[in-house]
Amino acid sequence: MLKPSFLSLSISVFLKYFIFYLSLMIINKEFKMIDLSNLRNGQDLFYFLWLVFFFPIIDIIMFAIPLGLSFKIKNRLLFLINIIAILLIEYFTYVYFTSHKLVNRDAFLKVIINILLLSILFYKTIRLKYLDD
Repeated sequence: MLKPSFLSLSISVFLKYFIFYLSLMIINKEFKMIDLSNLRNGQDLFYFLWLVFFFPIIDIIMFAIPLGLSFKIKNRLLFLINIIAILLIEYFTYVYFTSHKLVNRDAFLKVIINILLLSILFYKTIRLKYLDD
C-alpha cells in the first residue's frame, strides 16, 4: 500500500483517469481514442496528448493537495467529512464542465473509481486511522 504523498496521490489520479477513459470506451463501445493511426502530424499528437493529460493535471492541481492534507487529519469524523466534501466537489466540477446535468453517469463513475482507488491504494493509512484510538 502507498503512503498518501503528493506523488502517490498524483499517480492515483493518472490511474483513475486511465481506468475512467477505459471504462467510458467500453461502456460507449467507442475506441477511437486509442486508435493511434489517426495521428498524422504534430497537431494531432498535441491534441491527443491534450485530451489525455489535461484533465488529470487539472485534477492533480485541484484535488491532490486537499486529499493529502485530509490524510493528515487525526479526527476520524473530520477525515470522513473532508473526503466526502472533496469527492462531491470533484463530482460537481466534472458536471459543471461537461454536461450541466445534475445527475451525470460519467461523473458518478469517476467518483466511484476514485473511491475504489483510494480504498485500495491507501488502505493501510485509512485502516490505521479507523483502528487507532
